[in-house]
Amino acid sequence: AHLTEKEVEPLGDYIATQQQIIYSKDLIQRARQRIGRTAEEFSRLLVNLNVAQVWKTSLLRITVDALDPVFAKEFANALAEEYLDYKAEERMDTSQATVLSLTQQANRLREELQRAENRMLAFEKENKVIAIRERGNIAADVLASLSAKAANYRTQRMLLEAEQPLLSKASDEIVLEALAAPMPSPLLGYSMPAIAMMRAGGTGTVVVTQSTGPESLLERGVVKEPGWEKLRREKARLELELKQLRRTFKDSHPKVQEVLRKLDDINRRLELEVQFALKSYYNRLQALQIKEQAAKRVEAEWEAEALEVARKAHEYENLQRSVARLQSLYDLVFNRLKEVDVSIGIEPERIRIVERAEVPTSPVTPRKLQSIFIAALIGLGIGIGLVFGLEYLDDTIRYPEEVTEGLGLPFFGVVPTAQWDPEDLSTHVLSNIDSRSGVAEAYRNVRSALIFSGAEEYTKALVVTSAVPLEGKTTTCLNVGISLGQAGSRVLLVDADLRRGTMHKFFGSEADRGLTDILVGRAKPEAVIQRTPIPNVDFVSSGPYPPNPAELLMRPELAAFLDYARRTYDRVMFDCPPVLAVSEAAILCTLVDGVIFVVWAGQTSRKLSQLAVQTLRERGANILGCVLNNLDFSRVGYYYYSTYYGYYDYDYRYPSQQRAGESAG
Repeated sequence: AHLTEKEVEPLGDYIATQQQIIYSKDLIQRARQRIGRTAEEFSRLLVNLNVAQVWKTSLLRITVDALDPVFAKEFANALAEEYLDYKAEERMDTSQATVLSLTQQANRLREELQRAENRMLAFEKENKVIAIRERGNIAADVLASLSAKAANYRTQRMLLEAEQPLLSKASDEIVLEALAAPMPSPLLGYSMPAIAMMRAGGTGTVVVTQSTGPESLLERGVVKEPGWEKLRREKARLELELKQLRRTFKDSHPKVQEVLRKLDDINRRLELEVQFALKSYYNRLQALQIKEQAAKRVEAEWEAEALEVARKAHEYENLQRSVARLQSLYDLVFNRLKEVDVSIGIEPERIRIVERAEVPTSPVTPRKLQSIFIAALIGLGIGIGLVFGLEYLDDTIRYPEEVTEGLGLPFFGVVPTAQWDPEDLSTHVLSNIDSRSGVAEAYRNVRSALIFSGAEEYTKALVVTSAVPLEGKTTTCLNVGISLGQAGSRVLLVDADLRRGTMHKFFGSEADRGLTDILVGRAKPEAVIQRTPIPNVDFVSSGPYPPNPAELLMRPELAAFLDYARRTYDRVMFDCPPVLAVSEAAILCTLVDGVIFVVWAGQTSRKLSQLAVQTLRERGANILGCVLNNLDFSRVGYYYYSTYYGYYDYDYRYPSQQRAGESAG
């Protein structure tokens, strides 16, 4: 049976939800009862039930596998019909629940709206909303007027106070005499003695300093006295008359005495004018102060009134917004309730049966060819996945291009796997190998790469090392040195592995004397250098194993030995311990001209090799190139890995079961 939706809901998991509904026990039980089958009969006949979405559609396919084809058809159709009934019931229940929920919300909102309206009406009645607006306008106008008056009083007061320094020339007797008599102010109620106290530094703002005289109050017009100018003109006239009389008469002459008497009278009257001016000045100053304070006090009262009016206006606006918001919500819920109420019973079916199930004409299982084909595809997929999985898990370096890409080093060459006798190390020596073999040719290629990597005088002293033990560094150092000797260069091979040096075993010699003796000062280089049967090739063994090899390599004797070797030989090649095992490699690499890095193909971890190269570069080593050792061309796709543990404490024993081609180091 096929089911389809008339409207696709935007939920991504809708189809999966409908599948689980059809799979539910309740729906299956209803379909069983619809076709009139017992539980035992139903369990016996039903083999499998599958509900799947038709690709790129909104269709669901119900597939029933059963022992009876008629039962399969009946059950598939019954399950689809029961699903339609279930969705209709669900829609009805949902609509009724929606109506109930919306009704409850509408009732609650109506009650809240009624309460909000009652609060707003009570506020309007109590506070007279129209009066609030008028009071707010009045308060604003009064505040503006009071602010202007206070500013005017403050300006006048400050202008008068600016004249105070001019009063300091008046003697204290004149000022006190002018202020002695009580002179109540008709506006302020303060007496002149109070002003005198403020002048003497008491509470108040009027303080007279002694710098200028009070006559400037009259001269500058700060205080106006009508008789002042008239008295000054009279005084000037009398002084001129006195001057003229003294030219003729003495001071005892009656005319002179008369003029002097008039001048004394004028001076007394001028002093009275000064006293009146001072009284008038302080009265005006105090009056302005009181007016300013009164204006500020009234302004503060009206500010409080304005704030109260603003608070009530804001409260009223909040009540209005609350009523409007609740009214909007109530209208929205009420309209939605009417829509849902009308849609109940008339909403069209969203799901219908597109195609009913029919009785199958042939069995659906088993399908042998299909099963075989699917099994073959699965096997092929597993095989391909296994190949790629092993390729991904393999962390070793197996190909030359991985040297340049993974390590960032020049590629010097590849040494193929050789069938050497692990018990007889002399078979590993290049001079004992067939010169026409691939192994011999490989070492000659490494020699050529080394020669062309730089001028000989700049790469005389070389170190051969690797990341971890057992990568063939000793064999590589030995055979590359022999190859250089065969090319005519004088070569000195130095076994710098002071822990497990084995170079002497390749020549069938002993390590009773060697590099250790040079470093501790027991022997000169000439005494420890051993000749080999190979032309142009000498070697220095490691010597006795010291307890402190790293410290020995840091002694100045090593630098002296290196200078001697540079002068005596064309090439000096040090077989050094692995970089990640001990610290000797990092020490020695800083003293030589270059480093040859050896990697065992298919065995050494790429991460370990990268770490070793990084360590050498951080120490300032000049890595000339990399040799890929023991590459099995016939088994390039062989996968394995090795893990290295513990402190560098390896040995170079070669049991019969050890890998063919393994060399020291």
